Amino acid sequence: MATIQDYRNEQLEKLEALKAKRINPYPATSRRTVSVEDILGNFDVREGNQVVVAGRVVSVRTHGRLNFIDLQDGLHKIQLVFKDGEVVENYEDGKLAFSDINLLARGDFIEAAGAVGKSKTGQESVMVAWYAVLSKVLRPLPDELVDKEARFRRRYLDMAVNKEVRERFLRRSKFWQATRNYLNKRQFVEVNIPVLEHTTGGADAKPFVTHMDALDQDYFLRISHELPLKRLLGAGFERVYDIGPRFRNEHISDEHLPEHIAMESYAAYQNYEEAMDFYEKMIQYVAQETWGTLQFDDANGFAVDLSGKWPVRSYADVLQEEFNVDVFNPDRQQLLKILKDNNVELESDEVSVGRLIDNVWKIIRRKSAGPYWLVHEPASMSPLAKTDPADPRLALRFHPIIAGSELGNGFAELNDPQEQLARFKEQQAMRDGGDDEAQMLDIDYVEMLEYGMPTACGWGNSERNFWLLEGVTAREGVPFPHMRFEIDDNTKEIYDLNNSKNNRDRKQDFSKRVVIVVDKQLENWQIANAVGHTSAYLGNQLSKEDFDTADYFITKDSAELPRNSQYPIIIKRAASKDLKKLYIKLQSSHLKHHVFIKEMIDTTDDTEIVEKLSKKTREDLVIYGIGVFGPNGDVNELTKNFQLWT
Repeated sequence: MATIQDYRNEQLEKLEALKAKRINPYPATSRRTVSVEDILGNFDVREGNQVVVAGRVVSVRTHGRLNFIDLQDGLHKIQLVFKDGEVVENYEDGKLAFSDINLLARGDFIEAAGAVGKSKTGQESVMVAWYAVLSKVLRPLPDELVDKEARFRRRYLDMAVNKEVRERFLRRSKFWQATRNYLNKRQFVEVNIPVLEHTTGGADAKPFVTHMDALDQDYFLRISHELPLKRLLGAGFERVYDIGPRFRNEHISDEHLPEHIAMESYAAYQNYEEAMDFYEKMIQYVAQETWGTLQFDDANGFAVDLSGKWPVRSYADVLQEEFNVDVFNPDRQQLLKILKDNNVELESDEVSVGRLIDNVWKIIRRKSAGPYWLVHEPASMSPLAKTDPADPRLALRFHPIIAGSELGNGFAELNDPQEQLARFKEQQAMRDGGDDEAQMLDIDYVEMLEYGMPTACGWGNSERNFWLLEGVTAREGVPFPHMRFEIDDNTKEIYDLNNSKNNRDRKQDFSKRVVIVVDKQLENWQIANAVGHTSAYLGNQLSKEDFDTADYFITKDSAELPRNSQYPIIIKRAASKDLKKLYIKLQSSHLKHHVFIKEMIDTTDDTEIVEKLSKKTREDLVIYGIGVFGPNGDVNELTKNFQLWT
């Protein structure tokens, strides 16, 4: 049985044969004059016309002096008819001879010129006068692709082979275009806001963290569009929105991806009830424009009808009716029993009561076909929403519940700076207590509110809406789903990646180094501790590209050994007083550094260190070690007088 390598070698021979004819197998231009869709849609007009079409070869059928190729561009396919004696060759112009059809393969991109007509069997065709190659394939285009792992890893093949997958992503484009159209027609302005934020917020989610070398600060990838867009309301914009990626460093499931596309919009002077009606109509409009219907037979296993006016249900009433839960006076043990009885696993026994209530609500939600609006969540669960004047325990917040999922989130925006500050502090206290999904204290946002932000209502929904109504999982619903990176054995063999030299992606940087200076009076175990923690900190400050030259060193028998840091790590020793002097010098430098102090050995509990340091000054610190990373000259200048540890 032929292997991929066998097929690739065969195509390489054909590639060389084309080059021997002075044919460029990858020209920079195409002479296409019309699309296949245009020909098929206007055949009566196009018949007899001379055209140039271009696309991918999906089949080749040779019959001696009469040959056929099925050519596909986009979603449409047409037959090319080749007759011996009627195909004109001109190698200088890239035009192949009739006999050169044997140099083509399924998957090649070509262009062909000729008259539009019908074959003897009545099939719409182009009668080829000349043809040229546009891109020669080296790997076989599969006839079918059904294995999910293979489809996700090589999504470009999945789309090339499976027409329905390509059509899905055309609908995905329609989905977001319809969203834009709806908002643009109603005086909303699209403003693209930053992805990188020094303080991230607007949602209960764990962020991704990166480092901006230019400012030498850690940044977060946004988890929400909310706070920058509301700053625009404070700046004087009345209706704004943004559509783009957001990032939540959490699980992958049928309904969630760590990276996904979302939309958020904010309208000044729009009240809570108006907004609910506005976004109900938007969901209906987008569904109609994308799928041409408001009735869905299999949305996440539910039959759903989005038409008409949707009913409204209270969050507190739903939990009271379903599980006899009082959300205003919750019983922790009752909530834990409900979750246990419904086989809901918690990440920790220390989950807050608010999160327990939310998990109980999700049991109900998963069984709800909808559509209906869920309103009036407890204010304690909505740190950015206004409370209901009639009952301050409730937030003016609303979610559309459709097919077992929440397909949006809207609320009247809190614009009282003092109340917002108090809620942020409450959230920050939860975060400091270990809840890494609680929101951060964004003092800049509070300052903006003090300058004034109008009464407003906001809304957000993600591409989960598309996945659900399309009837697919999250990973099926995005063009290139994230997967653990792997290189298969065939690829390693073809590209000769099975040795250390070829596995090196980046040239080693010999211009920088790490020097760790430790107190010469330390015991061996203390030295190991100081060097280990300091090295770990400095390594964590470097990007993957900076840290090493590639992922692995590879042995002759293909064992993969993770590479160490590309930079030398030099250990030196110094007196305690000299470590203090080095620390002072580093305060005025821009070098990455880490100071390892006595308290970091005394305890592994960061809260204890925080407490102890709150009562000390810099002069009081007992420094066990200092690590410095940077250009050789700068680091040497600071550490040249210290002895190597031997």
